[in-house]
Amino acid sequence: MTPKVVGSIVLAVFVALGVGWVWGASGKSGVDQERRRFEQRADYESARAAMLNGRVSLFLNNFGDASKHFETARIALEHLQGQLREVGQAERAGRVEIVLSNLKDAVRLSALLDAGAQNAATAALQALSAVGLSE
Repeated sequence: MTPKVVGSIVLAVFVALGVGWVWGASGKSGVDQERRRFEQRADYESARAAMLNGRVSLFLNNFGDASKHFETARIALEHLQGQLREVGQAERAGRVEIVLSNLKDAVRLSALLDAGAQNAATAALQALSAVGLSE
């Protein structure tokens, strides 16, 4: 084999690899964005459901169960906040911080067996709706 033939084969292999890479990567960013949006929405809904369950527990004067639900909501919200910061949505991440603050108040008040935990949980739910992920 001559150097010209070897060079042509090497060039053809690199061109094929480049075309394969471009073809494989096409549309991938759209899928990644959709996956992230789905995960954000799932965290949002998980936190919302846990906070609603916590409020029901407060209505039933089950402060321990309410605290557990609020803790579940906190974990989901912190994960959501991290995802929002990753994609550069600092404003929404800041809104989640407000929700977390209200939720911490609800946990603290429920640990004290204070009925004011209901107001803090309501404030957390209202702040959650301001995050803007509900559709």
